[in-house]
Amino acid sequence: MAQYRCTSYILVRSLKSWLFCALVLCTIITGSEANAENFLSRWDQTLFDRIYDAPPRQQPTWTLMEGITEFGHYRAVMGLSVLLMAYGDEAHQETGRLLSSAFLGTGLVTFGMKRLIGRKRPLDESLGNPAFPSGHTSLAFSSATILGYRYPKWRIPLYVGAGLVGFSRIYLGRHYTSDVIAGAALGTVMGMLVWHNRATLLRWEF
Repeated sequence: MAQYRCTSYILVRSLKSWLFCALVLCTIITGSEANAENFLSRWDQTLFDRIYDAPPRQQPTWTLMEGITEFGHYRAVMGLSVLLMAYGDEAHQETGRLLSSAFLGTGLVTFGMKRLIGRKRPLDESLGNPAFPSGHTSLAFSSATILGYRYPKWRIPLYVGAGLVGFSRIYLGRHYTSDVIAGAALGTVMGMLVWHNRATLLRWEF
């Protein structure tokens, strides 16, 4: 048992390190405008163009992506948290509280980075807030991480769903690829931090 815990701890630390590196790399990419003469920025723009321009813009696919992207909206995440806390049994209520904690932490860090970096949207600068990192993606991945720990059998489908939320942000032209990668890394790290500090967080009353 002790060996299992030690191995799990090492894996968690390694995953956190890789995710942190991904977040730093994406932050470097956004250090200049996406169309600047910079290899990383050009790579980011190329990936966005291939995803946004490649698929045919058919209404059913567009509508499907608009539906998928809503799973990363703050209303969906908070709605699930409230439902679990209000109507679930004790275990589900704890899950709801952990989701709320992950939502608050992820939201605050995402908002702070958006304001600090101030990256423009790839197509429409009037969407209301900066692009980096993707808030929908960070919330989707923080939620998938908490739910994946709580319900291990659903971990892969949950992460696939979160990945589709991230893909939809590029498909709909709302974010560059690095915005989504950074959002996924940030959300996963925040979800892991909340889960591994759940004993402390669950003692709080709110």
